[in-house]
This record gives sequence, structure tokens and C-alpha cells, in this order.
Amino acid sequence: MTQDKADDSRASGGGADGRGAGAESGAYRHADPIMDEALTWFVARLDSPTDPDAETAFQAWRDADPRHAEAFERLSALSAMPELREATLAQRLPSTPPTMHPARPAAEQRIAKGPDRLAPQRSGLWGGWRGALAAGLLLAVVGWKLEPTLELALFADVRTAAGEQREIDLPDRSRLVLDTDSAVALDFAEGRRGVRLMRGQAYFDVARDPSRPFRVTAAFSTVEVTGTAFTVRTEDGLDSVFLERGRVSVLPLSGPDRNGLDQAVALEPGDRVTATAGGLSSVGRADPAVALAWRDGRYVFHDQPFATVVETVRRYYGHPVLLLDDRIAAVRISGNYRLDDPAAALRSLAGIVGARVTELPAGILLLR
Repeated sequence: MTQDKADDSRASGGGADGRGAGAESGAYRHADPIMDEALTWFVARLDSPTDPDAETAFQAWRDADPRHAEAFERLSALSAMPELREATLAQRLPSTPPTMHPARPAAEQRIAKGPDRLAPQRSGLWGGWRGALAAGLLLAVVGWKLEPTLELALFADVRTAAGEQREIDLPDRSRLVLDTDSAVALDFAEGRRGVRLMRGQAYFDVARDPSRPFRVTAAFSTVEVTGTAFTVRTEDGLDSVFLERGRVSVLPLSGPDRNGLDQAVALEPGDRVTATAGGLSSVGRADPAVALAWRDGRYVFHDQPFATVVETVRRYYGHPVLLLDDRIAAVRISGNYRLDDPAAALRSLAGIVGARVTELPAGILLLR
């Protein structure tokens, strides 16, 4: 496949604060608590491998549960990959250590409790720049391989893999287009018309039925219609709703505001609104050619941080993509790319911002 780049694709200067898009404070938590503990022990042993007290505590933790040993061995096997070690050791200590994407700085905390347990602490970038780099790589790979899918396995009725799109005819004659790496649960029992968007993005072309409202529930919002066409996307603590035609009402799941007033907003064609845990944003306008480009297998973006663009393309790639330089992450770019060859798109995007691409086994890409 070939990858098309629009003539106006370009890069511009990033944020002045140097933190980059997606940088955030707070402690990283792997969804699997055992893997979370194993990661902490792994990084602690990178920084002080000969500390006898820490070694004794580590062995006690490792022997306490066979799952502890299994998780740690999995990390050790990943760290032993020559390409992963080379990518880690090739980095040099800058004046401010780089923030990993998607790994995050971790606040100080203990993972073991009780007076007879000595546990490592996560401090700053986990106690050292080399440990931070190794942890960032391992968190991305381990998080990718062990991402919790139990809820999706139990409740999702339709799922798509990376790079896949599916069109589904719903029981009420409505139509659903599910984007890459997305999942929905359907509820059409006893006259209901309901869809829960569990992950990713979907387009809905709803058959008109005034007597039975059609409801789409995402992470922070519910969209209610009787007959119209719109998209809903949920990711990274944000829902986004775009209306192509007709009318929809968007309600926040957070409920009424402090004055008891309903915060629902009505959208007109071309309107977009976002929802978070704090409620709904103000209504804005969006170009349908941009907002709906994904249905035609394209990604159109204007003046977006490189980190945001990479994360979007990564959903179509299907393998971990690690962005190791905050300065590159913050550069703002514009473009128009095909999504049927996401690896080529990522390499072209890296060329725009001057990033170097390193490919590791299993398709892992490092951008730095």
C-alpha cells in the first residue's frame, strides 16, 4: 500500500513549556496490581541491584505468590531483548530526563504494607534516568500485551481489531460503523434502542422512530435521538460527539449542575461537543470532511500536537508506539493521510518533525 500525504502537511513549533502533549503528573498504575508491583521491583533493582536489604525484600515478595515470580520473569524476558536494551542504553542523560509516552512519572509510594515488608519506592522518574527509560519501554510493551480486556470479553457484542472497520445493521434498521480498535454493547430488548460505546469510535445512522428514542452511552455522556446521523468517540478521559445531520441531545453522565439544572445541549448539523467527568464543553463547529474522514480510511488533522497524531495513527497500527522526546511530542503538524498503511504514515510523520524511527521485534516502534 502507498501512503498519501497532503501538500499542506507541515510542522510548527511546539509548546513553550517543553513538557509536550500528554505529559502529566501523578502515579502510573498498571491495571494488574501484581504486574504493577513487579514493575516497581524491576525498576528498583535496576537502580540498586546490590542492596542486600532490598534483595531480601524482593525475594520475600517473589516467593510469596507464584504469580509474582511469573510477572517478574515476564518483565525480565522483555528486558533481555537486545533491541530493547540497545534502545534504552542509547539514550543519554539530558538536562531534564525525558517523559515516556505512554509511561508517566510516578509519585513516591510503597507497594507493600506491614512492618515486616520492605518495598521499593517510586520517586520522580523512578529513581534514575536509566531506570525511567527501561521502565517506559517495558510499561508500553507490558501494558500492550496485558491490557485488561475482561470487561470487553464479557460485555462487548461487537469488537474491531487494529486496522479493522465493521458495518453492522442493527435490529431497528439503524446502521452502525465501528472504527478500528473499538467495541460496543447492544441493548435492543423489550423495545429499547440502546448502544454502549465501550471503546473507540462509531458512526450511527439512526432509523427514525419518535416513539422509541435511540440512546448511545459512552464514558461521560449519553446521546439521545429519534432519527439522525452522528459520530461518538471515547478515549483518554474524553467523549466527543459530532452531528452530521438531524438533531441530537447530549447529556452528561455527571448529572445536573450544582443548581440542579439539566446540562443537556442540543446539536445542529456540523456541531461538536465534548464531555468529561466535569460535564459538557461549549458547542463548537467542525468540518464534516475532517470529522468523518475516518469512514473513508483517511486521517485529516490541522495544527495538532505530534503526540496526538501518533496516538490516533497507532490505533490503526496494532503495535506499541513509544514517543521518547517531549520536544518532538509538542510539535504541531497538519496533514491528510491514508490509514491502510499506518506504519508508513508513522514514518512519514516522523520525518516531518525530524524524529528517528527504530523498529523493535513484534512491530514495536520507537520515535525519538
